[in-house]
Amino acid sequence: MTPPIAGTRPAPATIRSGWATSTGHRRTRNEDAVLAGPFWFAVADGMGGHQAGDVAATIAVDVLAGHAAGVDEAEVITTAIRHSIADADRTIRHAATGPRLGMGTTIVGVAPIEGGRMAVFHVGDSRCYRLLDGGLELLTTDHTQVQELVDLGQLDRAAVARHPLRHVITRSLGGGITATPEIAILEPPVGRLLLCSDGLSGELSPSAIGHVLSSEADPASAARHLIDLVLEGPAPDNVTAVVVDVGPDRRIAPTGPSRPRMTHGTDDAKL
Repeated sequence: MTPPIAGTRPAPATIRSGWATSTGHRRTRNEDAVLAGPFWFAVADGMGGHQAGDVAATIAVDVLAGHAAGVDEAEVITTAIRHSIADADRTIRHAATGPRLGMGTTIVGVAPIEGGRMAVFHVGDSRCYRLLDGGLELLTTDHTQVQELVDLGQLDRAAVARHPLRHVITRSLGGGITATPEIAILEPPVGRLLLCSDGLSGELSPSAIGHVLSSEADPASAARHLIDLVLEGPAPDNVTAVVVDVGPDRRIAPTGPSRPRMTHGTDDAKL
């Protein structure tokens, strides 16, 4: 594990976050797991079904939580992210015996860096979106077979949603395939970030996601609203959203009661 190292903080950022998760309408248990700060934020989407995808996802966020610390130097953070992903991958593979053989998980997360910057990291097809100046941007590229075909120019992006290989993952923690993370550094202003499992990104259009993120001032309300929208449809998969605001405090909107089958939370932090 990377030891904590003291770092300078020339431009502290205010970070506010909220999250929500649901089993959806067709699953009997939730194989998504959430890391909701106080330093790092992440969503893990377990794979394997009866092969304990929920165990793999929980291991991943627990290991990341053990590596996360209130350190914001860029080199330290990126090294810690790589070490934590490798550690989680080893831990999941070690635990994948008997009925858990073959279990794995995707993961997407963010970690603050000095100067108001943010590191975005992911393995698999869990996604990170950014809302900034009213525009929604997908910050991650899915690690899937169909995305590789798109990148090679062999498949039109419009055909991805219908392709029979759209759920075939090419990177994961555990599961017998590479766990190498992609890491990107966001310069300030970072804006509002959404971390989500494919149970959300596969059911809601970018315009619907952008509308909710733009209209809900409170991050916890935004996360719950996104889950509500998915639950209005077939919601065939578990669905999870973590909303992270980086920058000036937003006006806090009143929050209402949670919907059935939903777990949620909120947190504020000064970094």
